[in-house]
Amino acid sequence: MKKSFLDFSRINSERLFNKRFDILLIILSILTILLISRLYFLQVISYDHFDTLSETNRIKYIQTPPRRGIIYDRNNVVLADNSSLYSVEINIKEARDIEKIINAIDEQITISKKEIKIFYKKKSKYSHYNSITLKDNLTEEEVAKVLSIRYKYDGLDVVASLLRKYPYKEITHHVLGRVGLIDRKDLLTLDKKTYKNGQYIGKTGIEKFYEKKLYGLPGFKHVEINAKGRQLRDLDVKAATPGEDLHLTIDINLQKYMYSKLDGFTGSSIAMNPKNGEILGMVSVPSINPNNRLWKIDVSKEENKNLKSPLFNRSINGLYSPGSTIKPIVALNGIKNNIINPLEEYYAGPFFQLPTSSRRFRDWKPKGHGLVDLEKSIIQSCDVYFYMLANKLGIEKISSFFKYFSFGSKTGIDMPYESSGVLPSPEWKIKNDGNKWTDGDTVITGIGQGYFSTTPIQLAYATSIIANRGTISIPRLNKSSSKDKLKKILEKEDFLKNNIKREDWEIITEAMFKVVNQKNGTAYWSTANKKNNISGKTGTVQVYALPQETDERKKENIPDHLKDHSLYIGFAPKADPEIVVVTVIENIGSGSKYAAPISNKIINHYLENIRERY
Repeated sequence: MKKSFLDFSRINSERLFNKRFDILLIILSILTILLISRLYFLQVISYDHFDTLSETNRIKYIQTPPRRGIIYDRNNVVLADNSSLYSVEINIKEARDIEKIINAIDEQITISKKEIKIFYKKKSKYSHYNSITLKDNLTEEEVAKVLSIRYKYDGLDVVASLLRKYPYKEITHHVLGRVGLIDRKDLLTLDKKTYKNGQYIGKTGIEKFYEKKLYGLPGFKHVEINAKGRQLRDLDVKAATPGEDLHLTIDINLQKYMYSKLDGFTGSSIAMNPKNGEILGMVSVPSINPNNRLWKIDVSKEENKNLKSPLFNRSINGLYSPGSTIKPIVALNGIKNNIINPLEEYYAGPFFQLPTSSRRFRDWKPKGHGLVDLEKSIIQSCDVYFYMLANKLGIEKISSFFKYFSFGSKTGIDMPYESSGVLPSPEWKIKNDGNKWTDGDTVITGIGQGYFSTTPIQLAYATSIIANRGTISIPRLNKSSSKDKLKKILEKEDFLKNNIKREDWEIITEAMFKVVNQKNGTAYWSTANKKNNISGKTGTVQVYALPQETDERKKENIPDHLKDHSLYIGFAPKADPEIVVVTVIENIGSGSKYAAPISNKIINHYLENIRERY
């Protein structure tokens, strides 16, 4: 019986269906195998990788900055400490709407326009930070108000940190320096791993010089966080290693006394132990209270002008002509080179003149000093005698000899940014002034004027060499450090001790003793207390040239900025010096009237009230 057309159609349909079903089954099988393989890959093969990613999303690594080392004076009195500080911070990577967050905070604790402006400036300038401080130094009430809205805003937080605190304010500002925000310039030299979450670094003074010691080593903690980035609990903590504490050579009682004597002036005073180079006191005025500026010291142009550059450390950066304070060294140079006989008298009239010039180099005393020998020329600070001596020595002998006393080079004190000063020479003048050296330049170099410039710390260093009769002590502020003398220093010391006779040193120190203790000495009448056998030398530095028409000095109303600088170097006791004091006061008058009495009061105060405690 023949099959009908319908039967064939039904059979073909079944075959087509079965064929399609088989194809679909194969596809489903392949997809199932692929899915199982992928699941196996994710769940078994890549388990460790994705488990780590999951933990990273749940656990946050935070580096914790260390406590900054405390700075003490030589008697364990705290000079720089840390106190608690609470700040409002915004994490700029987590915050969705920074402006909205700031407005919300402003409603709670009031944010000034200046603080908002500084925030945005930090946001652009310190882009390497996730969190930027909006307002710091919060009160407990302000902390509570910010915390009450913190849950509403991603990226908003209150952070506790340590604020640097200086108990003695202006008195120690220039010695200790300050800390400040890490900027792009700092990042070029910093160890980024160590300072990853650090915000502040020493900028000046001891804070900068000993930054590595004071900073310490950071710690870390793993904290559990929620979906909004809030910290829930600490999972693992490694404490940071605090920075090293420093004990300075400074005596805070002497430092306070020195500051009280200079307060109101512009200048510097340095007290140093010549035996070991320890700085007992170092004051630069004017100064400011760094605590009022928190981490960033910002002085306006007007304030800077009115306060005469209060951020400028005159002790190590102030450049002054040394004036007559270097006459003892010029005299020693003359003796060493057999240019003068210390006992030979020379007529010192009102001025000195070179044979080939009409220019008059005047003495400070209008009528001159008459007949003087070396000792009298130091005691009365006779300019004409030293004009003559400098002319006979010549600039080469003068410059080469001054190098043994650190002039023209850094002393090596443990402070950043120390200036070198200027030790003039023909080569220096050609390079810096473009003109040839003249005999007139040599003459005025002999009394510490002209191109010659020095810092107060260089004068203290040089004075300590005189007090030690040739032994060199490098100035230092860290009591625990003992600086080894470099080969170059040892060579200088060898020259000063072995090529200059002991009796020649004594001629100089005896004359300096009579400056203070003999009635015709320039510091005699200004030093009331003569108990401690002080030796010294006054200096008065002109800051403008006198006219050539007359030998008489006109009494005129000189503007403050053109008045003479007052200088003094001193040490005591004479036989075995324990303290050197150098004082420079700007635009005030003669060295005998201002710097000398202040310096000698400091010396007496130290020897009579402080020394016995060591």
